[in-house]
Amino acid sequence: MKKLLFVLVFAFIGFQEILSQNYIEMLAYNCEWQVTYCNNGCNTDVYFTDGDTLYNGHHYKILNGYHFISKTFWLREDVQDQKVYMSFLKNNLRREVLLYDFNMETGDSINIYNPISPFNANPGFYVVDSIVSLQLQNNQYYDHFFLSPRNLMTNESSVWIEGIGSLSLINAPGGTPNVNGVGKLSCFFDNSDLAYSQLDSINSCILSNPIITNNKSTNINKDRKLIGIKNLLGNKTDRINPNTLLLYLFNDGTVDKRIVIE
Repeated sequence: MKKLLFVLVFAFIGFQEILSQNYIEMLAYNCEWQVTYCNNGCNTDVYFTDGDTLYNGHHYKILNGYHFISKTFWLREDVQDQKVYMSFLKNNLRREVLLYDFNMETGDSINIYNPISPFNANPGFYVVDSIVSLQLQNNQYYDHFFLSPRNLMTNESSVWIEGIGSLSLINAPGGTPNVNGVGKLSCFFDNSDLAYSQLDSINSCILSNPIITNNKSTNINKDRKLIGIKNLLGNKTDRINPNTLLLYLFNDGTVDKRIVIE
C-alpha cells in the first residue's frame, strides 16, 4: 500500500512538472511589443523591457518606450501560478493589479483592470470563451485566450496570447485589438527572436529594442546599407536631431544607436 501511495505521489509530481514545463513565460528575457494604429496613415509605437528592479520583495521588469518612458510601469510574473502583474504609480502611490491569468480554462472569469489606458480602468469581469493553441513565427505553439465581458454595457472583447500578453496594449487586457482604434499588436520579439507578427498594416517587423541590439554581436559588412532611421518610440524620422538618441536600421538586420552631439 505504501509503495502504491509513493507511486501515485511521484506520478502526480511528475505530471505537475510537465504542466509547468508547458507554460511559456512572458518575462524570461527582454521583450519588445510593436503596436500599430491607423488614422490618416499608420504608425507603430514600440515599447520594451528595460532593466530590472526589486520592490516589496518582488522582482519586476521595467517598461520603457511608448507612453512608458517614465519607467514607472513595472511587470512581474508568477511563473508557478502563471499570472502577470503590473505595478504603477497613481496619485503618487504605487499600486499593483493582476493583468493576466494564463492558468484559466474555458468558462473561467477574471476581474479585468486596464491601468492608465484609454480603456475603462475596471470594466468588470470577463469570461474565457475559448482557448486555442496556434503555431507562431518561431514555430512554437502558444495558447490564445478569447475573452468577452459579462457586462452587456461593455463593448470590448479581448485576445491574449500566453507568453506575449494582450493583442491590444500591454496594459489593456480588456481592450479590443483594433488598428483603426487604440491599436493592435503587429510584432512581438522574445529577446531577439520574432515570435509574433501581423502584417496587415505594416510591411515588416524590425527589432528596435536598444537593450537587445546593443548586446548582439555584429560583423562588419562593407555592403551594409542604411534603410531607415527611427526614434526610441519606433517612429521613422528623416531628421537628424542633435543631442537625440536615434536608431539606424541596416539591410543586414543590424541596428546602431547614434547621437549627434552639438
